[in-house]
Amino acid sequence: MFDQYGYMYILDTGNLRIQKWLPGMTYGVTVVSATMSGPLGMQFDYSNNIFVADTSNQRIISFSNICRKYSVFFYSNLY
Repeated sequence: MFDQYGYMYILDTGNLRIQKWLPGMTYGVTVVSATMSGPLGMQFDYSNNIFVADTSNQRIISFSNICRKYSVFFYSNLY
């Protein structure tokens, strides 16, 4: 399956992951690695989020295509 930018996404059922392949590359980058059982179908929504049919678990799983920024808090006095 291809996204709007021409990147190819492959649902690697045997390894329970989704890989993204950029045009001209000889290797893929794992963008999703999840606990699934029998994933058989994949689709994008209008925001490029990925939906996977996890058939053996009888569910649809969604994965955000946006990287979120996490805040890290440091405390100088923990006791």
